[in-house]
Amino acid sequence: MSRVSTKTSSAAPFQHSFAAKVVIQSLAEFLGIFVFLFLSLGGVQSALATNSAEQLALNPSFAFLQISLCFGFGLAVAVFLTYRISGGALNPAVNFGLLVAGIMDPITFIAYTIAQVAGATAACAVVDITFPGDFKGANQVFAGVAIEQAFLLESILTAGLVLTVLFLAVEKSKITFFAPMLIGIYVFIAHLLSIPYTNTSINPARSFGASYVSGNWDNWDIFWSAPMAGAATAALIYKFFKVLSYESLNGDQDSDVAVVVVKTKTSGDKVKAN
Repeated sequence: MSRVSTKTSSAAPFQHSFAAKVVIQSLAEFLGIFVFLFLSLGGVQSALATNSAEQLALNPSFAFLQISLCFGFGLAVAVFLTYRISGGALNPAVNFGLLVAGIMDPITFIAYTIAQVAGATAACAVVDITFPGDFKGANQVFAGVAIEQAFLLESILTAGLVLTVLFLAVEKSKITFFAPMLIGIYVFIAHLLSIPYTNTSINPARSFGASYVSGNWDNWDIFWSAPMAGAATAALIYKFFKVLSYESLNGDQDSDVAVVVVKTKTSGDKVKAN
């Protein structure tokens, strides 16, 4: 009589070396930011092509809405595409926030940033080749906006973005699977708010790629320093709440069942009942 083995396989899952892991994840970051910016800056070209100069001068709001939608949903798609490989950072400022928060190591920070800048530049170059007309979308501080105002605006918006990443994607909860869409919604709102003032950066790689292809380097330093400052601020806020053990303040927020507080008949002590 033949014997049938009942033993289950105990083979450990394949593990990449640290170097291989960083290379593969960096390639995903290159791909992700390429997809994001091709959709987003392609949307800029399309919005400007389908709205005449007279329409833009009279009421640019519809074009701004088109562009904001492309940036927000373009990012959501790109993060969904890459988050299981690399986490879907797709932004040197997000990298920096994760580094300051102690979540990303320095080697990964450098590798991701290089990949993101390269991917952003490649995306901008392909947009320039693919769409008719001059390449649009470089960040700049528009007339009437002080440098200090632009710095503060970009810093605050980037801080909000990095906080969204930290609390919705890095911190695991029952809505973590939806974090890419919520991050995209945040970026959509940020673009609606700040396109008239800076063309909305909140992403140094996006700014570098657009400046490189367009040749417009006006105020380029603002679009690196302000997002990095905002990211560092967000990371410190995140660490502050972690030190305070924020998780214990509303611990049943993700519970599947309602938690009811009742008193026992004998002692009067409060207990939790599901």
